[in-house]
Amino acid sequence: MKYLPLVWAAFRRHTTESLLTFLVLTIAFTLFSSMVALKASYDQAIHATRMDRLLITDRFFTGLSIARRDEITRIPGVQGAAALQWVYGFHQEPSKRVGILMLDQASTAALPELRLTAEHWKQMAMKPTGVFFSRTQAAEWNVKAGDSFVVQSRIPREDGANAWPFEVLGIVDDPSPAVDWAPNIYGNYEYLDAVRTRSQRGTVRFMVAIDDPDKAESICQKIDTSYANSAAPTYCVPLQLDAQSILDAVISMREMSFAIAGAGLFMILFLCANSIAESVRERIPEFAVLKTIGFGDRDVGVLVFLEAALPCIAGAVLGTVIAASLSTYTARLSEDSELPLPPVSISIWIVALALGAALLIGAASAALPLRRLKTINLASALAGR
Repeated sequence: MKYLPLVWAAFRRHTTESLLTFLVLTIAFTLFSSMVALKASYDQAIHATRMDRLLITDRFFTGLSIARRDEITRIPGVQGAAALQWVYGFHQEPSKRVGILMLDQASTAALPELRLTAEHWKQMAMKPTGVFFSRTQAAEWNVKAGDSFVVQSRIPREDGANAWPFEVLGIVDDPSPAVDWAPNIYGNYEYLDAVRTRSQRGTVRFMVAIDDPDKAESICQKIDTSYANSAAPTYCVPLQLDAQSILDAVISMREMSFAIAGAGLFMILFLCANSIAESVRERIPEFAVLKTIGFGDRDVGVLVFLEAALPCIAGAVLGTVIAASLSTYTARLSEDSELPLPPVSISIWIVALALGAALLIGAASAALPLRRLKTINLASALAGR
């Protein structure tokens, strides 16, 4: 406790400069915590995808004939192939982006994780415009069975309309394991196919389930080779590798976020080291007085370390709090991307990392000033020379 009044007096020596330094430290730690959390979110998005699920599209992304499903399911290692398409757009207003996964009943066997039962498909057959929401999506959109749900989409309809009217048939359990590639709102592909333009009818993408994730790439290669000389060659990729390639396509955002976090730490170190070095240089006579009244090198070292570390720790705490409040907006960066990000959160280990970095920066910033204080000539310092 004897150090705190001295530390407080040092901070008040240049109040404005101390406040500005604390402000910059807070901003830097906000940046650091946000970028580390964003990198963790990217990693989570990749690892949440599965190697035993393959996405197959036309190489030119115009769609594949649904008739190819039987050929694909006969390939060794393939357990089933789900024919699907997405209806993306917005509900009520442009800021409320939404996607609906359109499936046919044969998809149930290939994607059991979606929790759609024969009874659900019976209801969708009776009501082609019907959709089922997962529990999470139902809570997010505040819908219940019987509600209407209209999606404004750019996907062309034969009648020229942009509105896709749906009716909520019910709520199903969330996918298990979790599914990041699907919007988790499920509709009837036959409805989509019946109302879209004739040129698009009968075209799908396939989500293929395989029995061994270690064989994913070889099975993809076999599928692509089979259709290499066809009118519509395929592009097959395991979902996990597809997620990785999406991030690599944007200059590896995971590594970029980590680099930005590192730049933030460097800025903190430079600022803190410069500030504490200047503070110690101005107060050489004061430290000389402390040494003459009984403060040893250890006491002086603790004092200088606290002067360097306490603003960093306070900035780290406030910065992580601000980063946590901003984290709810981070996932919106991926709203229109092919790889939706899970919610970004400031976990305990990120807080611990920020505090650990603050302590290390405090120690590093205090190292050179302490080395100088150990070698000062007390007589010269007391005389102000």
